[in-house]
Parts: sequence; C-alpha cells; structure tokens
Amino acid sequence: VAPMMDWTDRHCRYFHRLLTRHALLYTEMVTSGALVHGDVARHLHYNAQEHPLALQLGGSEPADLAHCARLGEQWGYDEINLNCGCPSERVQRGAFGACLMAEPQLVADCVKAMVDVVSVPVTVKHRIGIDRTESYDFVRDFVGTVAQAGCRVFIVHARNAWLKGLSPKENREIPPLRYELAYRLKQDFADLTICVNGGITRNEQIATHLRQLDGVMIGREAYHNPWLMADWDQVFFGAAPVERSREAVEAQMCDYMARQAAEHGTPWATIARHMLGLRHGLP
Repeated sequence: VAPMMDWTDRHCRYFHRLLTRHALLYTEMVTSGALVHGDVARHLHYNAQEHPLALQLGGSEPADLAHCARLGEQWGYDEINLNCGCPSERVQRGAFGACLMAEPQLVADCVKAMVDVVSVPVTVKHRIGIDRTESYDFVRDFVGTVAQAGCRVFIVHARNAWLKGLSPKENREIPPLRYELAYRLKQDFADLTICVNGGITRNEQIATHLRQLDGVMIGREAYHNPWLMADWDQVFFGAAPVERSREAVEAQMCDYMARQAAEHGTPWATIARHMLGLRHGLP
C-alpha cells in the first residue's frame, strides 16, 4: 500500500493490517529534516502489528538520509524507501521528491549513504520522467545509475511528474499512464525487483501486472475501497483463506480506538476517518 500524506498514518496502517497480513505497508513520507531536528518518536512510532512496514523518507542530503535510515532501522522498520516521485512545489523547494530524478548521481549518493549504514533494504519510489520528457532512456539511465549504488528495488509510478502547472492531485491523474515503460525496465534489469504503481484499482489488474513484474503498489484505491485487500493474502500470497467480515473488522477497530483514547487521548474521529471506505459500493 503506497505512502500517502495525511492518510497512511499508524492508525490507517493498523486498520489495513486487519485486512491483509502480508502486503507491505508504507508510512507517510517523513522528511529528513523532521527527524534530524524534530520529535523522532512522534514521527516513527507505530503499532507492532503493522509489520512488514517500510519507512519512506524525503530528502536530498546523503548524510542526513543516512542518519534517518539508521534511526528507521533502530526503530524496527523493515525497509527504508527514498521518495523520488512527489511533485509538490513544497517538496521541490526542499529539493527532493520528483525533481531528484534530474540528478541521478545525487540519488545514487543518497542511496549509497543509506545502504552503507543499514542492513535492511533501501528502495526508491520514482516516476517515469519529469515534465514533458517522454523518453524511456531517461528513466532507464536513472534506474541504472541508482542501482549501481546498491538499490535493488524500484517502485515505478508509471506517469511523468509535471513539476510546473499541475497540483499534486492533478499529477496523479493527468499525465498519461505508461505501464509499458515499467515492463521495459524489468526486461533491461532482470536482476532488479521492479514494481509498478499508478491507476490500479482491481485485483485482475494486479494479477496482470504480476505476470510481467515483481510487485504492485496500490494507493488511493486501497484507501477508498479497503475491502479490496481482504482477498490479497489468499490470492497473491498463497495464504489459507480467512473468514473475516466487515463487522468483525469494525469491532476490532472499535477496541483499538478505545485503547488509543484511554492510553493516548486520541479522539475516535482521528482514527475512524480511515474506515470511511469499509462499506464502499454497498447499498
């Protein structure tokens, strides 16, 4: 499940984990500055039930990212992911996100700095291009350069990021999806793990992509229609079928909300907002 700002917090991930035991969950993006200068516990605290769990970092200073990756490993995260795909202007001003794709050697330096200090995988989530650059060579050379620094897993959001003129929301909808570029990356880098992200809303689409690629990342659909995940363990991970109902998941979440309110003073609504899609599509 993709990292999504304001959405995939620890309460959302606890909820998603009740629906799938095996899918890899991602944190919201945490900037390196927030961990270097801010409240580490506030940004890195999670529920033990959330594993397997990846920490997504945003930044472009190799030393800072190495420090943050080390923190992530100490806190028990299973993967450290670098954001090279977010197109927001606020993120660009911080010189990270999708604009980093224009500087593959800097990304490689960042990855190497992290790989050198942690034993968990360091991965990269990126776009297929920036602005109007439609050339496959651009993303191929980016992946090739970053792979040499020790990154073995690339999550390809199969759209360009237009850094000017589109909002982050429009950037998830307007640039055309080009899954075939992710497929070409897998052909050219057969030894790397290549996953695809972007516009995937049905299990049939996931199955189709998995015939060509190593993984699929789902974003908005997993959030708005979380029951989509209820079959994933059985269908994609070969797990034994589990009898679960929306009512049982809701009851588990009520127990969780009561605990969070008692222990941390967390308002129920802060958590319940992530459950609004639980009955998506039902009369």
